[in-house]
Order: sequence, then C-alpha cells, then structure tokens
Amino acid sequence: MTTDDLETIALRPTVIGGARQDDDFEVVWRGFPVGRIMKQADGPHWWWACSVYGLPPTPNDRGPAINFKDCQVRFRLAWARIRPTLTDETIQTATLHAQGLLQQQTAKEATPKAAEPLQVMDNHRAAPRHRVLKAGSIEFNGGVIDCTIRNVSDTGAAIEVASQLGIPDSFWLVISGTHTRRHCRVAWRNEKRIGVAFD
Repeated sequence: MTTDDLETIALRPTVIGGARQDDDFEVVWRGFPVGRIMKQADGPHWWWACSVYGLPPTPNDRGPAINFKDCQVRFRLAWARIRPTLTDETIQTATLHAQGLLQQQTAKEATPKAAEPLQVMDNHRAAPRHRVLKAGSIEFNGGVIDCTIRNVSDTGAAIEVASQLGIPDSFWLVISGTHTRRHCRVAWRNEKRIGVAFD
C-alpha cells in the first residue's frame, strides 16, 4: 500500500518470532508503529493501544473493545487526541527508533522476509464524513481567515486555506449560510489543508 496522504493510518499483521499472528495488528503511521489492535487469546473480546515511542502513556490511550471494528473506532478517538501533540522532533525520534528495530530484526534473519502488507484502517474516522464544497471562515482572537470546507462529519472536518500562516491550533470554524459555528482543534496539517476535530 502506498499513499500520498501523510495522515493515513494502516494496519499491518503482527509477526512474532517469524510467525504471523492471527487477529493481531500493528497500527502504522508514516512507516512506524503507533499502536496495536488484537483479539484477546482467552476470550471473544479485543484490545487496542495507541502509543508513540517517546511519549508517556496516558489513561485513555488503551483499553478493551467489543470487536475489531470497535477497536478501530476507539483507536481513532485516542489518535485524534494524541496526533496534535506530536512535534517534528517526536516524529523523527519515533521514526529512527522504528528503523533501528527493523535493522536489528533484519540482521538476525538469515534470509530477510518481505514486509507484511499494509491495509488502510477501516472506519477511517470516528463518524462518517461527507464530502462538501462550502465557504467558511476561521475565527480566532478577533481575526478572520476565509476557508473552503472540503468534508465534514459530526466529529470534525477538513478545510482548505490559501495559507496556514497565523492559523492557531484551536479556533472557531464558521460554515457560511448555515449559521453553524463549531470550536475545533487542529488534528493535522499539510500545505493547504487542515484536519480539525470538533471540541
């Protein structure tokens, strides 16, 4: 799987001692693991964890789930909280750590195995997101910046701006013509788009 979207999260089957595990997946973002989703060996329930190397664990970044799909929803909610806290330095540290582990593993194997395939995580968002093309504005501390809303759900939106210069990590998003005004925080950014989660 290849993708141009740097915010895509994928699942990769977990391999332990060279053996692929059933109902056990690493969650991968930008090529390094950010969590795990697995079925409990002694029962019908599942378990999930959202963690990035170098970040201290918090009480809401892991727990039980009813099934595979529920794990993914719960993981996404935790990731929406963790992703905005990641700095470039944290991301680089986690990437280097993952590369070091891969080199160690490859050095132990007589014949390197092909990497397990990645699949984009199902239920990509905690709520269904609908594509739209609406005018809007970003409001903060008396400032207003025009934007275009590209998609929206009950939990967040993706917006497009001419420039990200001066846009803070939290602001009010106003959707023109609907009288909708939602306070939100930035979950991710790229050159001209911003993904936000509604508070």
